[in-house]
Amino acid sequence: MNTTTEKKQYHFRDFTTEYEEYNLAGAPYTVLYIHGLMGNPWSRRAETIKNTALNLGLNFCRYELIGHGTDQKDFSRCDFELWKEQLEDIIIRQISTPIIIVGHCVGGWLGMCLTEKYPNRIKAFLSLAACPDLIEQKLRTSTPEQRQTLVEKGVVETTIEKYRYTFSQRLWTSMHQNDLLQKSSVDINCPIHLLQGRKDNFIDWTVVLRLLEKIKYPKTVVKILKNSNHHLQDPIALQEIRQSLCDLYQLIKKEEA
Repeated sequence: MNTTTEKKQYHFRDFTTEYEEYNLAGAPYTVLYIHGLMGNPWSRRAETIKNTALNLGLNFCRYELIGHGTDQKDFSRCDFELWKEQLEDIIIRQISTPIIIVGHCVGGWLGMCLTEKYPNRIKAFLSLAACPDLIEQKLRTSTPEQRQTLVEKGVVETTIEKYRYTFSQRLWTSMHQNDLLQKSSVDINCPIHLLQGRKDNFIDWTVVLRLLEKIKYPKTVVKILKNSNHHLQDPIALQEIRQSLCDLYQLIKKEEA
């Protein structure tokens, strides 16, 4: 199904970003896509998720996180807690049906936090290269000079793949406080698939195995794609994303029948 992107403005506190939503008559669930760090919700991967959701007869919505996309100038004002609060506002005020979350990278991490907190609203979760210990990974690979700069100036710049990031002390602290892998368990008890590429150069791909051990849901599915990278936008990855979303929808229909 090919659809036209119709962006609208979304206001949260004193931030303004863009979003898109499709509401189908009688749709039982809404697929909420959450993009990754310094990413956007308009990628080829996101289009695949949108078209799959609509073909299944589900609502679909995607929002720019504050400090991203059209609001990129405000990135330094944001932290993990603010992104969680924004998504809670979306879940509570913008979406009326039960939800299936699909989250990439930091969006997957945020989605896991929300799935733990709102088990009655979120019925399934599809994780795409989620990185719930991102800040710990980056601390381990940072240089003494970078750590000193962070202490002295409150910000540090780093390059990951071809992208340049500026992390504030506020962002690092809030990420550390939300590190799910520091917990004894991740209290997700709904159908969940974890997709991860072996050629991921942004995070350590083996984090998906640690997540598997922490997540409570006994039928958690892990897909490790040998030739896919962090972005999961190659043809095989996109096909696996489509299949996982279809499988999760069938499973929640079966469990709630």
